[in-house]
Order: sequence, then C-alpha cells, then structure tokens
Amino acid sequence: MRRIGLLVAALIMVITWMFYRNDAAEESKASSTPPVTVEVVRLSEGVLNQQVHLLGNVFALRSVEIKPEVDGRISDIAVQSGQQVKQGQLLVQLDNRHQRAVLMREQARLSDIQRQHQNLLQLLPKGATTQAEVDRYESQVAMQQAELALAEAALQDRALRAPFDGQLGLVDLSLGQVVNSDTVLMTLDDASTLRLNVPVAARYLGQIQLGQTAQLRQSGAEQRVFEAKVSSIDSRVRGETLNVFVQLSIDNQQGLLAPGTLMSGELSLASSEHLLMPLQAVAYDGERRYAYRLNQQTVDKVEVLLGQRGDEQVEVLSGLVAGDQVVYKGLVKLHDGIEVEVLN
Repeated sequence: MRRIGLLVAALIMVITWMFYRNDAAEESKASSTPPVTVEVVRLSEGVLNQQVHLLGNVFALRSVEIKPEVDGRISDIAVQSGQQVKQGQLLVQLDNRHQRAVLMREQARLSDIQRQHQNLLQLLPKGATTQAEVDRYESQVAMQQAELALAEAALQDRALRAPFDGQLGLVDLSLGQVVNSDTVLMTLDDASTLRLNVPVAARYLGQIQLGQTAQLRQSGAEQRVFEAKVSSIDSRVRGETLNVFVQLSIDNQQGLLAPGTLMSGELSLASSEHLLMPLQAVAYDGERRYAYRLNQQTVDKVEVLLGQRGDEQVEVLSGLVAGDQVVYKGLVKLHDGIEVEVLN
C-alpha cells in the first residue's frame, strides 16, 4: 500500500509539472507576440462640414396659362411664339363687335338719363317737379352707370393682355378659331428669377439661414455651376416625412436656364465648433460605439456618444476629450489593453 501511495504522489507531481510547463510556454508565447501596428490622430475641436443634397426642378418666379374669360372667335393674334412681352401688351383679340355695340347703347342711355336729371334739377327750384322725382332719376343714373361698367368689362374681356412682363411659350392659334374659357391659348413665364423647392430634414432647421448660398448644377451639364440663395423657409413640418421645404432663388437674367430644368447641388449647413473624430476611428458593437484611445504602449476601449456626422468626421458628445489620441487605422485586430506600435 505504501508503494502504491508513493506511485500516486509521483504521478500527481508529474502532471502538475506538465501543466506548469504548458502555462509557462503559453506565457512565453504570448509575451513574444509582436504589438499591433496602428496609426493615431489627436482629437481637437473644429467645425463639422455638413451638407444637404438638393435635387429638384426649377420653376419660374411667375407663370400663368393664358385663357379667355368668355367664349369667342379669334379676330387678331398680336404675338408670336417665344416673344418677350410687357405687362398690359395685347396678346389675342376676340371678335368684339357685339360688345362694342352694347357699350355704345349703354353710353347713349346714360347720356339721356343724365340730361333728364339735369332738367329736373333746374325745374325743382321753380316748383315744376318734386324732390322724389329728382331722387328717382338720380337712382336711374347710378344704375345706368353700373350697366355701362358691365358693358365696358365685357368688351375688355375680349382683349387678352399680358398680366406681367415675361416670355411666351408656343402660340399655336389660327384666325377665326373658336375658343372657350377652358382653352389654353399660350403660356407666359417670368423666368428672370427661378425658384427651387427642396425638402430638408427638420432637424437641420437651426443650421439654415435666409440668404445662405448653395451651388447647383444643371443635369447633363455638370461643368456649369449656378449660385442659389435661400429665399424662404416653409412655416410647417410635413408630418409624414418630418421634412420642411426650403425655397432657393436663382438669378436667371441671362436666360441660361428654362423653367422645369432638373438641378442638383449641395447646401452647406452652419455649425459651431465641436470635438471631432474621424469616422474611420469609430468601432461598432451592436448599437454601441467605441474608440480605441492610446495609453502609452497600449490602447483602452472607450465607449463614446456620437452626434451629427459630416463627410469624414463625426461629433463626439462624451467619452473623449480634446487632446486624446485615438486609433483610426488598424482597428481590426484591436481589443482592450492590447499592446500597439504607433506608425505615425
């Protein structure tokens, strides 16, 4: 029995020695692992470069479809396709012979009633008429003046004039053509200034100001850049998209753009200084975000709270401070406490 006990004790010593040897080998192997090479960047405060992408069709400052107020037959076409016109200029004349005759009749009636009214005013002091009769004729004068105004309006409705300065579209009309109030005779656009409405996320409202400029490019003509200014901001947020519409204006005095042109560009957002970190330095773990902060020859895995993002940088709200150095290249093999070699 004593011999067996000695054998068991010897076996235990051998096994313990083997485990110790393996642990020592592992520690020796671990200590011989070379450090991970990384590149770091020192954090500092700066302005985040943020832009909103713009895309949409421009439309004229003023635009209208020219339609007649009444049914009629075209007797004169005073303009041509694409012509520049002034406010009040005659565009199309409808046959107005009947309206001119009605106007002359109402003018004659008014003159006759006014003459009779004047005669009564002369007879009233002599007692040859009554005040009630004079008052009745005064009412008739007022009523006839209203009839004359209606006749003048009916005559003016036969002459279609430009409501503002602008350029006409196509004029596809013929003399003698019968038109009605649903007929579009032509279009008129004031394209001296073009407008563009674009949706922007409501969270950017505080970073957009009136008068702010944006660079726009015409689709298919990327080499030409047009400057646009923020001229108006909508007063409400669209509930289904949480967007607000921003309107930009483009000076088009030279007529380089036509209404309906597709434009695209970027609007830079105003921003104050924040602690910034390269997007490359962010490590992801589910919904959490981390950064590897340099601590002499090792790195610490630090959870960070991020804010708004730009093209290449992101705002750091908490977890790091200005002056910290974080790894932005070589994150793949990193873990908390690992030894690193900084290349830069």
